[in-house]
Amino acid sequence: KKKMSKMATRTIMLLLSILTMKIHGFFLPSSSLRTTAHNRNKVKLFGINEWRDEMMDCAAVYAEGGTKTSSAYDDEYDEDGNLLPAAREMCVLPFPYEDVLLQGETKELRLYEDRFIKLFEECMSKHCGVVAMGLLAESGIIQTAPLCEIEAYNRIEGFGIFVTVRVVGRVSLLELTQQEPYIKAVCRELSDVIPPNLDLPNMVAGNIENFMLLLSSMQFQLNEATSTASSSSSYNTRLYSYEEEDDDDDDVDYHNMDRISLFREAFHIAKATDTQGYTISAQHSPEESERSAQDLTAISWAAFTSFPKQLHEDSKQRATTMIDENVNYRIQALDIDDLFERLKLASFMLREEKAELQAKLALAGLKYKKLDDDSSSSSDSD
Repeated sequence: KKKMSKMATRTIMLLLSILTMKIHGFFLPSSSLRTTAHNRNKVKLFGINEWRDEMMDCAAVYAEGGTKTSSAYDDEYDEDGNLLPAAREMCVLPFPYEDVLLQGETKELRLYEDRFIKLFEECMSKHCGVVAMGLLAESGIIQTAPLCEIEAYNRIEGFGIFVTVRVVGRVSLLELTQQEPYIKAVCRELSDVIPPNLDLPNMVAGNIENFMLLLSSMQFQLNEATSTASSSSSYNTRLYSYEEEDDDDDDVDYHNMDRISLFREAFHIAKATDTQGYTISAQHSPEESERSAQDLTAISWAAFTSFPKQLHEDSKQRATTMIDENVNYRIQALDIDDLFERLKLASFMLREEKAELQAKLALAGLKYKKLDDDSSSSSDSD
């Protein structure tokens, strides 16, 4: 019995050791480890904010007469004389354009080729765990690229590095500086143009919310008719609150969520990962507007990241994959740097989706009963 007890104790201790090692190997260091700038041996941090700070430090050193680093480039100005964000060299991880990710979305990767492992090492050692997502099309690489933060990783000997990346911004690829063994490019971070008056963006955002209610209701009616849905979802007139909520989406079951729930979840994730920063006009205070500029930005992204995912069984591989039929809209949304224009594109896309659902209902011999929200949603701006 004593031997059995000792063996059980050793087994428990071994399991605890393995779990502890896995946790430390998977998650990046916490921001709570930040030390003062005066400490030369400060802890290396990872993330978009540290990446931006590093660029500012390089520019400050160069401005004071120091040596210019390879990642710092001369200041440039737009046509109106405004200083553009600093350009810098960074690593680019290639993807087919169909895999495009938008604000707040994540992707899990397995890096096993030597070139991609080297790319990962440089991202972690020189770029604070930030990498650009290079979207490859037939004509070449798309100039606007999602800016990703390495959120978590795990090294497993013999299998490579398992990495989770999350989109936290966008960059414009200005020049490819290296293609072998991996891609590097000079990039400039992009930010949205925010209109000084938010009345029209708020009106279009309201239409987007109404469309979400309609689409969810129509989809339920269609599912009910085809016997693919057994219970109804409750619909609230308010799709989400504008208060901060827990953005931990690890345990969310997206497969069983209706359109409203998907939109609500996408909104909160997009808002939680938005570190762009906004300037509030004194002539248009937040009290006068139902939604802030940050809320409107989150809505503009959530409209494109809340598509219902359809399961498709490949006849060759007999594997289940996720199919997104709105890649072209997502690419357009990625490229738009004007908040109002992206909101209008989202409204147009949802109107087309509504028309498709109406056609499917008609084929099923059903006629959708218009709700009060339908009349308001049909008056959205183009």
